[in-house]
Amino acid sequence: MADKAARIDLFSLRTAPMRAFHLTWMAFFVCFFAWFACAPLMPLIKREFGLSIDQVANINIAAVAATILVRLIIGPMCDRYGPRKVYTGLLLLGAFPVFSAALSGGYESFLLCRLGIGGKLRYYAVPHVGDVRAERGWHG
Repeated sequence: MADKAARIDLFSLRTAPMRAFHLTWMAFFVCFFAWFACAPLMPLIKREFGLSIDQVANINIAAVAATILVRLIIGPMCDRYGPRKVYTGLLLLGAFPVFSAALSGGYESFLLCRLGIGGKLRYYAVPHVGDVRAERGWHG
């Protein structure tokens, strides 16, 4: 029973379950913020890069398409390597397109960044996969 939370103490990081809880919601917030950060800035990005309506639509479609593809890849990766390792690796890899978006100078580079960022929102599926694995007695 030592690995299960006996009580919820939200303002403490002393127990492993509470540390896991806080790290998980912070990681989810980072993923969610990174995925949606471009939406309110899109009018400014459109004007600065001189994008057409079709190009803006392509950028948005690229972000959604990437979430679908990443979701298909995450499941088998979690089965093979375990959810903690996959989540950590995906968060580290997902940082590159987020930072690169700030350095993009045109449509093509921003589109590639949005493809990379688009997969970031689906990273929240990893903890759910981890929960399912734990319920079924799988460890990894």
